[in-house]
Amino acid sequence: MGIFLAVANRKGGVGKSTISVMLAHAFAVWGNKRVLLVDLDAQSNSSLILQGGAGWIEAQKTSRNIAAYIEDKMYAIDQIKIRDYLVHFVGDIAMPDGRKPALSLLPGSLRFEDMQDELITYYSRGTVPFAQAKLRCASHFRQALQFAGPLADVVILDCAPGLSHATSAALALADRVVVPFRPDAVSEFAVDRIAQIIEGKKFDDLIDMDRERRRYVCLANYVRPGGRDQSYIDTISFNHPTLATRLPLNADVANAFDWSEERQTIEEKYAGAIGGLRALYDEIAPLAVKR
Repeated sequence: MGIFLAVANRKGGVGKSTISVMLAHAFAVWGNKRVLLVDLDAQSNSSLILQGGAGWIEAQKTSRNIAAYIEDKMYAIDQIKIRDYLVHFVGDIAMPDGRKPALSLLPGSLRFEDMQDELITYYSRGTVPFAQAKLRCASHFRQALQFAGPLADVVILDCAPGLSHATSAALALADRVVVPFRPDAVSEFAVDRIAQIIEGKKFDDLIDMDRERRRYVCLANYVRPGGRDQSYIDTISFNHPTLATRLPLNADVANAFDWSEERQTIEEKYAGAIGGLRALYDEIAPLAVKR
């Protein structure tokens, strides 16, 4: 059974998809792991990074995407297998010996948000109370996602902003949650909130909880030069476990996610950002264990 690693934050624009793909690349190449990335964001950014536009469009046409899988699972739970919806050997990086890394993808879909509404409607049929329908919906997502466990050593769940039913299921299923944040005033409140959701505790009880027992760890991303961002990082670190790695604003990270038809080494792809990726992987890898 693989490790479930969620990348989540209620706030958008913090780099969840880029961090998800960076970790997928690192675990596949440096860790030599079988990696599956599940794209739970309707924007499908991680899918576009790993497939390119043409590959993502093909995944929509052939119904090999998260919306199709969850919807089909709704009506034929015993017959539908998640492996039939996956795209294998995605990405444009190569192993040092030239082989394709064992990196698979359950692509995202623009229909995913609408499909979640359909799922609530489905479970609300008859006289079922809405609160009970929400619980059934969350259970549906959790059961559907857990079937990915035997298919990879590391299952990375790229969560959408906010707190959808799919994200709630991913947070409940995850062995470890990485919470990227921008060093700004809004992020402090966003991190506080998602930490409480992950651990199922009120803030005061959360702060009293041993950091080693918490399932989440925070990551400062898009850190700007100078000392201003450090004050925000220090504030968040005071209450929450936070990685020592700080990922700066770096054009090489953005450039790395331009899709290429030709495969390249991970060092070639990330160029000047490779040091940050290596530091991130070296901190996360020891944490990616069953709780």
